Amino acid sequence: MRALRWFLLLLALGLLQTFTPVVWLPLGHVDWLLIAVVYAALRGSFREAVILGAVAGLMQDGLSGEIVGLHGFAKTSIAALIASFSSFLVVRGPLPEAAVTAIASLLESSIVVAWLVLLERSPQVAGLSITGRAIATAVATAAVLSAARWLRRRRTRRSRFK
Repeated sequence: MRALRWFLLLLALGLLQTFTPVVWLPLGHVDWLLIAVVYAALRGSFREAVILGAVAGLMQDGLSGEIVGLHGFAKTSIAALIASFSSFLVVRGPLPEAAVTAIASLLESSIVVAWLVLLERSPQVAGLSITGRAIATAVATAAVLSAARWLRRRRTRRSRFK
């Protein structure tokens, strides 16, 4: 059941990532799938994070029309790296997790650009767009985690007063 919830969440985030640039361009810079991968890597097991990274990356490749496996490799590598460090480095709270997400976004973009250069394809990104994407993803991470924390506290307060 948990795997089905993760899959449906990834599908919704992949569609959100695909169609938000059409609606409002600034939201198109946010890597929603990476937010889920980083969250799973920080909070879950190594195996869960790596599988989730692979599924999220392949889903992004399928929805974007990129080379199949390009983002799959990058997101899996990021998930494995973060999950390895999260076993001995505890990161909790919206701002530290947003910082980890920004670093992960920079690393993922670097991996994708490196593979495109190695495959002799011209990457369609500039340095400013890579940093802009990392900042937008970090801000979205902080906003989503803060909202989730606020909703959790509100629900806890309501249940105490009943």
